[in-house]
Amino acid sequence: MNSKNPSSPAPMEAKASLPRGAARDAVEELGRRIVNDIYREGEAIPTEPELAESLGVSRTTIRDAVKVLSGKGMIRTARRYGTKVRPISEWHLMDSDVISWHEPTHSRLGQMFVETTELRCIFEPAAAELAAQRATSEQIRVILDSAHALVPGALNTTELYAEDSRFHCTILDATCNMMMRQLRPMIISILRISYEFGVQTENGGTPYREGHIRVAEAIRDRNGAMARQEMEQMLEANRETASAYWNARKASATKA
Repeated sequence: MNSKNPSSPAPMEAKASLPRGAARDAVEELGRRIVNDIYREGEAIPTEPELAESLGVSRTTIRDAVKVLSGKGMIRTARRYGTKVRPISEWHLMDSDVISWHEPTHSRLGQMFVETTELRCIFEPAAAELAAQRATSEQIRVILDSAHALVPGALNTTELYAEDSRFHCTILDATCNMMMRQLRPMIISILRISYEFGVQTENGGTPYREGHIRVAEAIRDRNGAMARQEMEQMLEANRETASAYWNARKASATKA
């Protein structure tokens, strides 16, 4: 089956817009330093001239980078105390750039994945129920195609990620609820953590294909209660897998 539909949401939607050239490089380097605790929350980062010298860019470039990071909730600038790292609770943690700047071994990624999976367990079953009631025939086709496309060994990790994202995002679209639809970037970012950091590949090899198909078929059959139930079961399995995976990584890191 082919679910490559031009109107379907693609994972690239989650990628936040960044400036180009030197400013982009400066944003990404400073972002990595912040999320990986080189510059810790509550602490002042180096001054504008110091950053310009260390990165080999102009002060204007640094100012542009600081604006971007401020927009992501990561730093705050004031004349009295310079530029400081804001509390982590104020960061845009579901921003795909913020996620990608973490080192793969950073403990925060585990916490973020487990907690966002818990959040999905709250709203995605309801979304599946609404989708069963409201989805168009085209949306049902995309949901079914994406579910069936999740075949072990048939797709590479990038393709699996794209199909998994398309499946869940189309369900959100099919609710016909504007607020639900705006959760798509969050879903894409959550899945990105899962695929990029090995939760899927090291625990079962592929997404829970059978669960996706059962959800899709319940939506096709306009069975809202069943769609909710199947989504709940699938996400609960994901939550248990995520918790076990990150706990094992934490234990391994402690032993090392």
